[in-house]
Amino acid sequence: MCGIAGFVDKSLPGPEAKARLEAMLAAIIHRGPDGSGTYLSETTGLAMGMRRLSIIDLAGGRQPIWNEDKTVGVVFNGEIYNYVELTRELAAAGHRFETHTDTEVLVHLYETCGAAMLSRLRGMFAFALFDSRENRLFIARDHFGQKPLYYSAGNGRFAFGSELKCLLLRGAPEIAPDAFLDYISWFSLPPPRTHFKDIFKLLAGSYMTVALDRPDTPSIHRFWSYDLETPAELEEMDEAAALLDDALHDSVKLHLRADVPVGVLLSSGLDSRCIAAYAQEIQGGRLSTFSVGFADKESELEGAAETAREINSRHFALELDAADFSASIDRIVSHLDEPIGDAAAFAVLRVCELARDHVKVLLSGEGADELFGGYAGRYAGMMHTLERSDKIRRFGALLPKPGGGPPSRKQRLLARAHASRGGEAISLRIEGFPGDVRVPRGLREDQLRRLAGRGELFAAALYRRQRDLLSELLRLDIEWQLPESLLQKADKMSMGASIELRTPFLDVEVARLAARIGSNLKLPKPPKGGPGKRVLRKCLAKRVPEGMDRPKKGFPVPLAGWFTGPLRPRIEEEVFSPNAACMEHLDRGLLRQAWEDVLAGRWDGARVFYALLLYEVWRRKL
Repeated sequence: MCGIAGFVDKSLPGPEAKARLEAMLAAIIHRGPDGSGTYLSETTGLAMGMRRLSIIDLAGGRQPIWNEDKTVGVVFNGEIYNYVELTRELAAAGHRFETHTDTEVLVHLYETCGAAMLSRLRGMFAFALFDSRENRLFIARDHFGQKPLYYSAGNGRFAFGSELKCLLLRGAPEIAPDAFLDYISWFSLPPPRTHFKDIFKLLAGSYMTVALDRPDTPSIHRFWSYDLETPAELEEMDEAAALLDDALHDSVKLHLRADVPVGVLLSSGLDSRCIAAYAQEIQGGRLSTFSVGFADKESELEGAAETAREINSRHFALELDAADFSASIDRIVSHLDEPIGDAAAFAVLRVCELARDHVKVLLSGEGADELFGGYAGRYAGMMHTLERSDKIRRFGALLPKPGGGPPSRKQRLLARAHASRGGEAISLRIEGFPGDVRVPRGLREDQLRRLAGRGELFAAALYRRQRDLLSELLRLDIEWQLPESLLQKADKMSMGASIELRTPFLDVEVARLAARIGSNLKLPKPPKGGPGKRVLRKCLAKRVPEGMDRPKKGFPVPLAGWFTGPLRPRIEEEVFSPNAACMEHLDRGLLRQAWEDVLAGRWDGARVFYALLLYEVWRRKL
C-alpha cells in the first residue's frame, strides 16, 4: 500500500525532473511514511515514484520493482490478495522472483499476459507500469475504484498521481465551470470529472496506455464493468446463501494476508459485523475492532460495542463531539483534495487515527449495500417513482415540454414525461440542492433547468438498462456513488491516517456471485417491504444471534444539532461571508432562505451546508 506519482515531460532537465518528482511524492508522504523509490529517464522524459506503507514483505518491497531483464518496472498502490497463488503459477512457468511482495507479480504477469493480466487480479490497485520495449506506460485502476488515480495530459506532457495534490504543485489549474452546480446537488462529481478543467480520474475498471513519444494522447480502455444484463442464475435462497458464505469466507481469508496486524472497522450495522465474524473465525485469537460515535441516539457506539462483546474482540471506541468535528475540517479537506459532501468522512478519519496506534490494516464493510441492495428505502422509493413515470413516458411525444416558472404539479409531470429513465434516476439521486422538487431551495430557475440537462448528460455515460429496475439502480451506484464518493472518502481518510483500508465485499469473485443472484433475494418485493440484503442476512443467520438485526446507520454525524447549535457561528461566518466562494454561483437571498428553513426545522438541509462549508475551506486552501 502506498501512493504513486509520475510524469512524462522531455522539456525538463534531469535535476528539475528529479526535484519535481520528489515534491510530488513529498505531498503524499502520509500515504507511505515507511519509504520511497523513484525512477527517472532523461531519454524518455519519464519520472515515476512511490511512497510506501509496508504491509507485505516489509524489508524487500522497495519500488519500482522490475522484471528479470529490467525492461518492465512498476510503481503500485494497493494490494493483490491472490499474489501467493499467482507467484506460484508464474514461478512454475519460469519467472524468477527477487522479493516476496505482491507487487512483483504485476511485472511478471504483464510479461505473460499484457493487458489481459487485469482479469487475473483479485485486489485493489492503481499502478503505473513502464514497458521500455514498447516505450510506453500501462496504467490501471481496480474493478470498483478502491484506489484513486488522477491524470492530466496536454502540450506534449502527461502526469499522474494517487491524489490531486500531486498534480497541483505547479499552481491550481482552471476550475471546471459546472463543477459547483454538480457538487452541491449530488455531493460528488461523476467520473471522470474533477473540480479542475484539465484533471481527470481514471474510471474504475479501466486502464490507459501512454506512448512516451506522444504522452498527451493517452488511450483509455474499460477492462471490467459490473453488468446485470443476463438473467439471474440463482433464485433459490438456500443455494445462494450457501455460495455467498463460501465466497465471503474465501475473500476475508485473502484480505487478512499481511505481515502486520489487521483489525476491523466496526459500526453497528450488518456489513461490518459480517466481516468481523468471518475474520474472527479465520484468524483465531482476539481480533482488534475499532469504532467511533457521538452523544446522540443515532450513535454507532452501543451497537458496535454489542458486536464486539458478541465476537469477544479487543475493542477500542471514541466518542466525538462538535468541537472535534470543527477542528478536523481542515484535515478532512486537505486529505480529500476536492470536496465530497459526505460528513461520514469525519468519522472514518477519526476511527483510522484511533486505530493507527494498534494496527496498520483495517477491514471494512463497504460495498455490500451496492452489491446486495442495502439501501432498501431509497431503492424501493426510486423504483416506485420510476415505474409510475414509465407509464407517463409512453405519452411523452404527445405532451408539451415543461415551460419555466414555479414547479407546479403539471410542470413536474411534464418533466417526468420527457425525461429518460436514466435521467430521472440520476435526478432522484440528488441529495443537495434543489432539495424537495415540490419546494426547490437554493437554486435559480436557470440553474434548475441546467440541472435537468446535467442529469440526462450523466445518464448517457453512466446509466444502462439491465435485467430489472433494481439492477439498474445498483449498477448506477456502483458506477458513481461507490467509486467517487464512498471509496474516495474511505481511501483518502484512511491513508490520511497512514492506515490501509480493505473491503472484502468488493472482491471480484464476490461481485461475480452477486451478479448471479436474483433481485428478489436482495430486496423484498412490494408490498411486503422490509430490509434489503436478504441473501446476506440469510448467509449470516448462523453467525448472528436472533434479535441482533440493528437498523442501518452508516456513521451518522449529528449535523443538524451541531449546525443549529454550537457550530452555527462558524457556518454563518464562512458560508455567508462577503467573500464566500459559493456566492460566485448562488443567490445570497435564496441561500439565506434555505438556511432559515434549516434553523426553523422546515428542511433537513444540514448536509447541504456541510457541503458548502467544505467548499469554502477547500477554495481558501487553493
